Amino acid sequence: MRAYEVEGPVNARSHVALEAEVSDGRGGTVGRYRLRPETGKTHQLRLHMAGLGVPILGDPLYPEPREVVDGDFSDPLRLLARRLAFTDPVDGTEREYVSARALTIPGSDGSRVRIARARQQKPNS
Repeated sequence: MRAYEVEGPVNARSHVALEAEVSDGRGGTVGRYRLRPETGKTHQLRLHMAGLGVPILGDPLYPEPREVVDGDFSDPLRLLARRLAFTDPVDGTEREYVSARALTIPGSDGSRVRIARARQQKPNS
């Protein structure tokens, strides 16, 4: 299912900032962006980045759909929630979760090139 933009009032807002340009291991660079959605619409970040002309690496739907064989994870979507923080709607507790995962892309020699660094996990208070 692909999302699309329609005429009318804006109903999806995202803050996009280029954090760094990182070597892609093939003589070029890729951008590492900080994305902060204000709203949570279906495929919002993917659609916004494609609309800006910088689609998220590995995206099988945007800007144009591409064929992906079920079970083939050789080129996954490079979208990682580094940090998720919210007020628990049940008990009002502030919650924060930080990912220790890192994003990589295939290098020209078959190695994996890290494009997003892993951060230390913060304890949840």
